[in-house]
Amino acid sequence: MGGGSFRKPKTNITKTNSSFVQRIITNEDLAKILVARTSEDTNLFYNCGSNFVWMDASCQPMVSEPLSRIIFAQAYPTSHDVNLLTRGSDHLDIIIGFTSGDIIWFDPLCNKYGRINKGGLMNGSSITMIRWLQGSENLVMAAFNDGSLMIFDKEKEDEAFHPDNNNLATDEKARPRPSNSHSTSTTATYDSFRVSKPSPKVSAKSNPVAHWKLSNQSITAFAFSPDCQHVAIVGLDGYLRVINYVHEKMYDVYESYYGGLLCVAWSPDGKYILAGGQDDLVSIVAFREQRVIARCQGHSSWVTHVAFDPWKCDDRVYRFASVGEDAKLILWDFSVPALHRPKTKVNTRHRGASVSSMTHPSANTIQTATDRPVTVHPVASKTDIAFLQPTVVKTVHADPCVGVYFREDVIVTTDKRGRVCVWKRPC
Repeated sequence: MGGGSFRKPKTNITKTNSSFVQRIITNEDLAKILVARTSEDTNLFYNCGSNFVWMDASCQPMVSEPLSRIIFAQAYPTSHDVNLLTRGSDHLDIIIGFTSGDIIWFDPLCNKYGRINKGGLMNGSSITMIRWLQGSENLVMAAFNDGSLMIFDKEKEDEAFHPDNNNLATDEKARPRPSNSHSTSTTATYDSFRVSKPSPKVSAKSNPVAHWKLSNQSITAFAFSPDCQHVAIVGLDGYLRVINYVHEKMYDVYESYYGGLLCVAWSPDGKYILAGGQDDLVSIVAFREQRVIARCQGHSSWVTHVAFDPWKCDDRVYRFASVGEDAKLILWDFSVPALHRPKTKVNTRHRGASVSSMTHPSANTIQTATDRPVTVHPVASKTDIAFLQPTVVKTVHADPCVGVYFREDVIVTTDKRGRVCVWKRPC
């Protein structure tokens, strides 16, 4: 879809007098490059330090000179996302989150931008992840270091917001924490979920659309289901939470084997959720069956990012990748019927009863009503969960990895120093 029908930001970033933007360095041949490009060309955006960089990734080999580089003065960019709905030959909506809580809405094709949560007016905590809502032109969700998530509309104005003084749309009552709790906090528990919203009069023209409070520790990542009905959220408190986005109700809480969780991903068909973190494992959760079906053992340090391969997932076999602080890229393949639970008290591989025969709620009887209670899933014993072994293990960077992304022809990895590597796909 062409971008001409979508609204664009108004402030020219090359002429702004804002102290937030230090300067922008634009490729002297940018206009010529853009004219020569086609809709099939690939853009690469990344943030590193105080810089937000735009590269042309369609060249082989990739040209080292950026198309543009923005240097920010007052905060570091931490996360960004491109709106796939509104992108066009003359329009790109990019949302960027910062350590100050600020959000920049930026179109690199016209070098114009807008600002949301200016100076952390609604939340001054660092943004840990920000994403456009799938299928939405205006709405974005941001996760914060203070354990909250907020939904913003890029068309609305900033307004001072204090969750405790606003209307409470939902208030999930807190339950006592289990004995192997990851936190000593008494004011927010593993299954508490509070939704706050401005009054209808304020919300008609002002942000935020909603404020979700889940934890007293940082929310590190979230991922929407393919149908955008549910969102999986992980944090440093060590819990994976599954929330119905439409009804704003929490459904499931899964505990990590150890430590905080850092990354999460949803399978293309919406059946499985991946979560990885400080336990050096990747856990596979069957969403409908409401259970952990496998833990994946292969990293020797924290797992920092996971992603399904949409070109290698079907009804029988799923492929996904993980990267970690150990600088490894690991590929995994799993088929649910082939997963087996270890025998009790014996750590044998791929022996014992099939996971598919374990007792669990029927996929056909899962509750979807708004009054469905929260189901808490304590960490299972090693003897009760199948362990999946890697398909491919390769050290791909000299520094800790932070991202892995699948494209139809290649796999892309990134590290903490801002290096981007492109790899041929294995068979």
